[in-house]
Amino acid sequence: MQLSDAPPENTIAINMHRIIKSHLDNFSKSFGLTDLNEAEQFEMFVNYAVLTPKISTTFELGDVTTGDADDGIDGVAVIVDEELLVSEEDAESIFKSDRKNHDVEIVFVQAKRSDSFDLGDFLKFKESVQKFINADDYEVDDEVQNNANSIYDVCLRNVPKIRGGKPSITARFVTTGVYNEPEALEAARKKFERELKSVGYFSTIDVRFVGRDELTALWVSTYSGIQAQLPIFSNAPLPKIAGIEEAYLVVASAKDVVENLLVSDDGNLRTQVFEENVRSFLGSENPVNRSIAETLNDAKASTRFPVMNNGITIVSPDVRVQGNVLHLENYQIVNGCQTSNVLYENRKILSDRIMVNLKIVETSNEDVFAELVRATNSQSKIEENQFFSLRPIVKRVEQYFDSFEDQDGRLYFERRDRQFIGRDVPAVRVFSVHTAAKCVAAMFYHRPELAYRYPKQMYELIGEKMFSESNKECIFYCSSLALYRLHLLVSNGTIPQNMRKFKWHILALVRVIIAGEKMPELNSKKMDAYCQKVIDALSKHGATAVAPFKKAAAIVQSMGDISSDRLKRQTVLDEMLKKIK
Repeated sequence: MQLSDAPPENTIAINMHRIIKSHLDNFSKSFGLTDLNEAEQFEMFVNYAVLTPKISTTFELGDVTTGDADDGIDGVAVIVDEELLVSEEDAESIFKSDRKNHDVEIVFVQAKRSDSFDLGDFLKFKESVQKFINADDYEVDDEVQNNANSIYDVCLRNVPKIRGGKPSITARFVTTGVYNEPEALEAARKKFERELKSVGYFSTIDVRFVGRDELTALWVSTYSGIQAQLPIFSNAPLPKIAGIEEAYLVVASAKDVVENLLVSDDGNLRTQVFEENVRSFLGSENPVNRSIAETLNDAKASTRFPVMNNGITIVSPDVRVQGNVLHLENYQIVNGCQTSNVLYENRKILSDRIMVNLKIVETSNEDVFAELVRATNSQSKIEENQFFSLRPIVKRVEQYFDSFEDQDGRLYFERRDRQFIGRDVPAVRVFSVHTAAKCVAAMFYHRPELAYRYPKQMYELIGEKMFSESNKECIFYCSSLALYRLHLLVSNGTIPQNMRKFKWHILALVRVIIAGEKMPELNSKKMDAYCQKVIDALSKHGATAVAPFKKAAAIVQSMGDISSDRLKRQTVLDEMLKKIK
């Protein structure tokens, strides 16, 4: 079939379905993307909806969304152990460890605002994906695609350290229409899957068309809580415990646990319920996990599972026991990730006779929550950098953010993932521990290149320094406020849209422009006054807030064409700082 030479979709006026349009407008406003045209907004909207369930941490939409020069792919992500990789250097860092069971998934997205599923568009998408995975010397005009391909190459060079020896691949072709499985499109989809299988690179291949109902469900799941009901065999309430509303020891069918708590509506594992479990799944080859699987597969031994296994610890802000049914909302599995994953992987052989122990804790206290996460994950060695979000300074930073309640510069510090879900807080005002750390690295440690492309190295190199107990909390708020203000200025067109790419460098420039190059020690009392200069300048919209960003943007523009490779080097910031007068 000949592919059409139709004009780019972002040049076409399309009357989008009203429900999708409403969700898109809400997304664009919440994320500060109102400066983009509708086609660009929709691409980011779809990428966010598709990728959020697969990535356990916050991620930059610009790292996964292609630009005008893409060749048929609107979104691409390389995900390792539920974490988005943004540079080949970080990929190489992950595979340097001794671990040999990394989960790797390559995700491709094509987003069309139209309400039809065009075969020509799908074939173009297919052709682009095949080029990405097969080309020996891959190079296209889009930077995001080239960067993702370099990460993909690192993964292929390290297949002995990937679970099953191969990554998995997911492709989603999304429109605002209703997919009724027309014969021609289904034939093309199945042929695409067969061709991907024939390459021999992938363990799992998942190609799907996504219509407006599925897209709506994906989007709603990103901001709505999780609810579950679990039939239980027995339960014993624990005595009153300080900071905990209720706690129960529960015995339930392993089969029910998997079907009711661990599996989402699409049949996949609910990865978001493990966001607070600092120990990711170690794989079925792990000796302990292999032993768990062997027990489950042994008819006699499997009945002894609840006395041979430590079980699963679940924390929820809302727990109710009604009769023999346990009701949970927005729950997190803070311990038992290995058990949960092995149960999921062996779900087809689970009988009603296999039971599992559950420890259910209801608390809304973030401090208690953090203590539970640390305590229940301390039995075996965990890399300390995985505990940064539990450091005492993080609690103080949250309190500092909260001290700006009812002020124009009010931001929300997210100590726990999805903490502000359902509270009608714009996403652009919410800063996770990870995002705030990148802001501090860029603004106060003069390492924007780490925030830009080397987040793993950021924690290795300066993580201990950033989260030092002696540091002033203001550095986290001050740098986050600068990024928030930059997002708004780009969104309303005051600052050119292409400045998003240089945001981490702009943070460092703005600090020097407002408060001066000479900076006190981060644990010094003088740092409060230093940060306050920046906070005073940026808290309210107006000329005072706009001027430093315009000056910083002018400096960036004066540097000429800055390639991504140059942005990865620390020397670029030094060159920019010399231009401040």
